[in-house]
Amino acid sequence: MKSFSNFKRQVLEQSGLVDSFSCYGKEVRITEGLDIFVNGHIIDSEVNTLEEARVYVKRYIQNSKLIENIDTTIPEEKVAQYIRQFHNIEKITDTLIESYIELASSNMFTIDPVAIAIKESKTAEFAGKLTYKLNDGSTVAIDESTQKTLNKLLVNKNEIVEYMRESKSNFVRIIKELGE
Repeated sequence: MKSFSNFKRQVLEQSGLVDSFSCYGKEVRITEGLDIFVNGHIIDSEVNTLEEARVYVKRYIQNSKLIENIDTTIPEEKVAQYIRQFHNIEKITDTLIESYIELASSNMFTIDPVAIAIKESKTAEFAGKLTYKLNDGSTVAIDESTQKTLNKLLVNKNEIVEYMRESKSNFVRIIKELGE
């Protein structure tokens, strides 16, 4: 009798893959040539081993999630305003704005005032709130009174709590239903 890992390896080999897994709700496939696909789209990477590919794709997806979160909470106009405020640049391009958003989303140390302002405005948005990372990689923030209400209403309702942990849409749905 074949073990599951042997069966999985055989199926992957027949598909030309060395690994396939889900990461933060994204489907990841790594080919024998160490090409990395996320949700069917190839991502540009230079890795030499399967382990490097796994680490790279996890960081890639985490950074993508951070960029998505910053994109939705800090409009490009605000980033452009920060650039004008701190630098003497006449033409602000989309590429420049995207570069600053990417820099602010990374964990790279910087003393650039624009990147710091973006990070600070992101942090200020969640001031005084409890933040939670959900299974899909998204972050939600609720105030303490909402947390206390949830604690009372969801005692011994583990299925609902697990459902809320799955994704931001599930979390928001339950909050809305409880508010009605």
